[in-house]
Amino acid sequence: MKIGVTGATGQLGRIVIEKLKEKIAADNLVALVRKPEKAAGLGVEARKFDYDQPDALAGALKGVDKLLLVSANEIGKRAAQHIHVIEEAKQAGVGQIFYTSLLRADTSTLGLAAEHVVTEKALAESGIPFVIMRHGWYTENNMGMLDEVVSHGVLLGAASEGKISSGARLDYAEADSDLAHFYSNFPNEMTKLIF
Repeated sequence: MKIGVTGATGQLGRIVIEKLKEKIAADNLVALVRKPEKAAGLGVEARKFDYDQPDALAGALKGVDKLLLVSANEIGKRAAQHIHVIEEAKQAGVGQIFYTSLLRADTSTLGLAAEHVVTEKALAESGIPFVIMRHGWYTENNMGMLDEVVSHGVLLGAASEGKISSGARLDYAEADSDLAHFYSNFPNEMTKLIF
């Protein structure tokens, strides 16, 4: 059983790979990345995987049974990139996709939500069993504002009168790897889930 992880050299994907290595043998993992040389230190097989080169995606997915699709980060391009991956995963015979979406993507008014909704719909229509893992705001995203937070003594966000709630990438990576590991032990047809 091979699990492929897209964006495996990114901030979340790298941690997911490390967490999966604690659960399964490294030779059952494939890092799917734009620049395989950046994945040298991960200790797993690395394959070139560029969301913007759809013709090469199916080849990179050969032999991958389960795919953890870490959301792309280019706003305005994500939906098309994700659809490329889903289509090529189907062609390659990937048996299940785990997707890192946005918290409450289907009801959120955030501008980022629309691309996740499109991706979730594409997954549902693909015929490939899937697990959608809806992530909230990463605590680390606030680090770019640290000087302002210290200066003003308050962390501001677009929560109106609500509180700001976030989670560490490590926590999300742990949950993602647990779900991918746990549900990879079930028959594919049993999993069409949203967390």
